Amino acid sequence: MTCSKAQSMITQFINNKLSLQETDEFINHVSSCAECKEELEVYYALLTAMKQLDEDKTLTSDFHQELNDKLEQAKERIVHARFTYYRKKIILILTILLLALFISMRYAVMSVEEHNVAQSEFRLRTSFNNRRPKEYERLLQEYYRRQNAGSAAPTLFP
Repeated sequence: MTCSKAQSMITQFINNKLSLQETDEFINHVSSCAECKEELEVYYALLTAMKQLDEDKTLTSDFHQELNDKLEQAKERIVHARFTYYRKKIILILTILLLALFISMRYAVMSVEEHNVAQSEFRLRTSFNNRRPKEYERLLQEYYRRQNAGSAAPTLFP
């Protein structure tokens, strides 16, 4: 931030009209620039004294300390706003991760349940052969006899 930009923001800072981003930039500049800090102190003393006179209040004896308190309060607001911002981001990310974990676990449980076989009609070949009707066995034996033309038909299913 340039000095001219900071000096144009002094009255807005004193009247609490700056956004948090602007306040942060302004405080950082004023903290590092002695000339702008002095300008801020002069404006703060002048504007605060005029406001107190308009409201028939007694004038504050230490404008410098009041300004430092105001700067500290502004810094605390900025830190609090950043903390809140990052806390919300972390909560959002954790929520998304937990939701993804829940959905993936739910899908895994469902897919396992779908593939479990409780009872099946499937039998091994030996048991399948025992269940074959006698008619099919007789037809196969006859077919083999015709193919071999008189040779002994092999027994398929002993």
